[in-house]
Amino acid sequence: MTISITNRPAPAWLRELAHGRASYEELLGWPVSVQVGKRVLIVAIGQTLDAVTMPASLGARVCAELGIAMLSAPIVAEPDGGRWTFLTKPLDRLRPNIAADLSHLRVDVAPHGAYIVIPTDPHTTSGQGWRWIEPPSPGRVLPPAYAVIGVTRRLTQQQNLAA
Repeated sequence: MTISITNRPAPAWLRELAHGRASYEELLGWPVSVQVGKRVLIVAIGQTLDAVTMPASLGARVCAELGIAMLSAPIVAEPDGGRWTFLTKPLDRLRPNIAADLSHLRVDVAPHGAYIVIPTDPHTTSGQGWRWIEPPSPGRVLPPAYAVIGVTRRLTQQQNLAA
């Protein structure tokens, strides 16, 4: 009995993910992996970067304030555009009272060891899938997580005082 093996090229979507993974690692040094079952790229949280996710409406205001302070961060939008994730320098530890304040605002800090989805290409800023609101760029330093958290808390506190 003879067994024949036919080599077939990888599907286009898998080649696209592999190319995207290599681009992120070469350009930015991020620990990116391919999640084949969901056909997405994911990046590990905790050692190289952290992630703060919030509603897009709040995210737009936080993004504007960070830009003024020259602390802009790469920002990923979910496919429906409803939530934005800011990528930051790793956070040592989040104080429990701050975590509680943030959860009331629907703001989440990804725990160490978690993964977040990133766009297939470092330059994807439009479309219906995962996309960059602010794309990453080589040499741009990530802002501290506490800068994003501090701006978020200040903006929501100002909003509460004005109400």
